[in-house]
Amino acid sequence: MTMGGIITEKQVKLPSGKSVVAKKFRVVIKGYISLYFIDENCMSEPIPFTTHKIFYLYAPKGTNLSFRLYDFKYCIDEICTNNNSPNIEIKVSLGTVVRSEAHVDLVVPAVEEPTENVCNYKIKKACINVTRVFDKCFFTNEINIPYQEEIIKAEVYLYNTLFYENKIEYTDDDELIEYGNMGILDPQEVSYFTLFINGVIQPSTNYEIKKGSLKLKTEDVPQNNSPITVSFVTFKDNNGVILPAETYYYNTISKYMRREYTDEDELELYGNKGILDPDEVSFINLYINGVLQPKVNYSVKKGLLTLLTSDTPHEGVPITLEFITIRKVNGQILKAKTYTYNALAHEKNIYTNNDELKIYGNKGILNPKNVSFYNLYINAVIQPFVNYSVQEGLLTLNTIDLPLKDSPVSLQFILIGNGCI
Repeated sequence: MTMGGIITEKQVKLPSGKSVVAKKFRVVIKGYISLYFIDENCMSEPIPFTTHKIFYLYAPKGTNLSFRLYDFKYCIDEICTNNNSPNIEIKVSLGTVVRSEAHVDLVVPAVEEPTENVCNYKIKKACINVTRVFDKCFFTNEINIPYQEEIIKAEVYLYNTLFYENKIEYTDDDELIEYGNMGILDPQEVSYFTLFINGVIQPSTNYEIKKGSLKLKTEDVPQNNSPITVSFVTFKDNNGVILPAETYYYNTISKYMRREYTDEDELELYGNKGILDPDEVSFINLYINGVLQPKVNYSVKKGLLTLLTSDTPHEGVPITLEFITIRKVNGQILKAKTYTYNALAHEKNIYTNNDELKIYGNKGILNPKNVSFYNLYINAVIQPFVNYSVQEGLLTLNTIDLPLKDSPVSLQFILIGNGCI
């Protein structure tokens, strides 16, 4: 029978050989899957999918359709889009069996157990309720489910000033307005902040920050005109709520020819939590003598920092491990991925992927659109954003005075996604 050119019924033959009229059905299959990221030790939010299937089945009046999944397979491919943004394509195969069935009464012979002579039994009829299957069919759906982790973009502001003689307190009026004019932000309205003096990251015990005010609390003052930079980083969720963050700095002093440092080596003047568990923070930075270190130069385990370089720092050099933990509003830790492009300064103001020191990495200069934020360090000093621009594969210095030849140039990219719950 046809209706408007669409076949809604057709003749089929059952396995018994009986010819019957099968009806056309269209079933919609909905569900979701989640991905578990081993490195981040977290699970993605549910990823929904929808598909459908058309099939013919003999289903006389009074029957119901039952569906059962009898086969499930999947594979995951990581692909890249035109803008080099990593995506994941999940391929799922669902095997389904559908049956038309009804509950019916079935009369069967049954043995009535005698009370005395076991050989003297009787056959009688018994009625039982069973599920009768009238017809069944099998079908498979191949589903491609695209997934891309949402990038949480950070708002970053750098307050810049210069150290002046014995001055220990700085305000909005001291800001170098060629680099910015927002002043010293309210620490309650950002996720976290970091203070650098002359390129060296400072323990939180060395200073105090309030809205519009920075107060140094150290007895040893830097040299006159040393750069002072406060980096304010703010993450927000989709509702505009500021995500809380915690920072901790493990500080120690290098020992001659020593490669391993433990909780016992911590300078307790600045903290006593030791070397935190990397699995329980978002990301880690290591600074030796103020210089941000490439990831290949060290490894961190709970309670242990190991330097992997062939040469060790000179005796008495400051070593700082920075632990940054960013959380969702519900307390879930957001894991970050970091990559640092490393090069040596030369006579030009342009750096490309060809200038990368391949001993430290070979990913080149990433697309800034595909990361949460980035920072540039030249000769260990964090740079104001007006001093440079970043495009995929290209770093351009916008300053007239170029850095000294062979000074370390480090462009760090931080990516924090919103895919895990």
